[in-house]
Amino acid sequence: MFTELRFEHRAGSRVAVPEVHPVGRSDDPAESGGDEPDWAELNREAAEVRAGARGAERGPFIEAQCAARLGLESLTDSDLLDRVVKLTAERSRIEAEYLAAVGELVSRDGAQSAAWQLREYTRMNGAQARSEARLAESLAEHSLGDTLDALAAGEIHMSHAKVIARETPKTHRRGESDFLGLCRAYPSDVVARHSLAYESEQVYADLAAEAAAATPGGTVEPADAELALQRHQRRCSMRLGDDGMWHLNADLDYLVGRQISMQLAAAERAVRQRDDSAEDTFPQRNADALCDLILGRQRPGASLVIAADYDSVSGQLANPRLDDGTPISANQLAELAADAKILPAIFNSDWSQLALGRVRSASEAQRIILAIRDGGCIACATHSEQCHAHHIDYFEDGGNTDIPNLANLCEPCHLDHHQRHWPIETPPGGRPRRAPPGGQPSPPAPTEPSGRDPTASPSRDHVRLPDPAITTDSDPAAAA
Repeated sequence: MFTELRFEHRAGSRVAVPEVHPVGRSDDPAESGGDEPDWAELNREAAEVRAGARGAERGPFIEAQCAARLGLESLTDSDLLDRVVKLTAERSRIEAEYLAAVGELVSRDGAQSAAWQLREYTRMNGAQARSEARLAESLAEHSLGDTLDALAAGEIHMSHAKVIARETPKTHRRGESDFLGLCRAYPSDVVARHSLAYESEQVYADLAAEAAAATPGGTVEPADAELALQRHQRRCSMRLGDDGMWHLNADLDYLVGRQISMQLAAAERAVRQRDDSAEDTFPQRNADALCDLILGRQRPGASLVIAADYDSVSGQLANPRLDDGTPISANQLAELAADAKILPAIFNSDWSQLALGRVRSASEAQRIILAIRDGGCIACATHSEQCHAHHIDYFEDGGNTDIPNLANLCEPCHLDHHQRHWPIETPPGGRPRRAPPGGQPSPPAPTEPSGRDPTASPSRDHVRLPDPAITTDSDPAAAA
């Protein structure tokens, strides 16, 4: 039944409380008939009152001149989101003008000198100045004018431009227009992580031609080309900073980096069990875990999960990939599987073979399936080894430890969920996802140019689910 929302203020409180009146009823019994209220307008006014009450609670922040000028405290949730989206597009336009100006500065004085000028005259830090000078230089060097125009139109963000400038020059990647199509549809981290999933037949042909020219009869897969390039670019540095602390920085290829990430996550879980780490933060435990690994104080077991599609007709595996969707080549699969522990991870579509009922903790097999299904944290896409198996219907409320009731959440998102209780959508047979906050519209569905979800692997004529899984252990006796 429709209701009218009226508001009063409780004594001693600045929070507006709705007073519900059924349609057709009035405070005055003698009143009857008349025009029906405008329910949309009434609800909008109620939302503005609620927003104003929340804004008043924030005190000095909302009283800042820039916030006051925007009138943020009176905006409804939907209007506030619209304002953020519009401001984001406007920021992209300004950043495009900024990059164009920096590019001109680079063309006149060079990237190093431009970075120095940015640092000295704008007071930004040196790392940011060098990064943005190199970005402007790369956009100009590789004639990526369409990327700059898309940024100026508010269609993509600075982070998208960085992905395009980094990936487009690689011979085994697709061109600027293809990347722009992806960037208009997806966040930059999704495009960067899954860019190999969009290789075209022309890319394969080019690589085959290059390999044939170098080695008669040779072939090169995009995943092999990318791995070779990343290994060539590997680096690690450790330096004593101005703050007196040591700073460790490394760039590693996606296979070695993922294996180290999983080892670090396993070592952090071991550190978490210590009595003296109860009050430590997650970054502090990570630092202790890294020291333990490097100094040899522990060698925890960690498994690298590889998923593949199963062709029931030929009985062969195809389309091998890491659990986050990163494709690997047949050669890489053979090398990793040589000493791997093979787990029977072909399950019924209803996951009945993985139903543990009222057991509190997820099993190793369940964690592997969650890694494959969710591809990492369902809220922020953090890799699966850094995630907890969260009960969607809380275990304390009777929720079972079964795959349909579990979802991967990293530690920060897990804590945030229990503090703020934001909802999780669970489409039948699909991947759970974080739902928008109350009152917010659902985000628009991406329109991917090739018709595929970038978090899914390249389509092949094979059974997509369920997946067989292969895990490779750094310690053959260890488990994930």
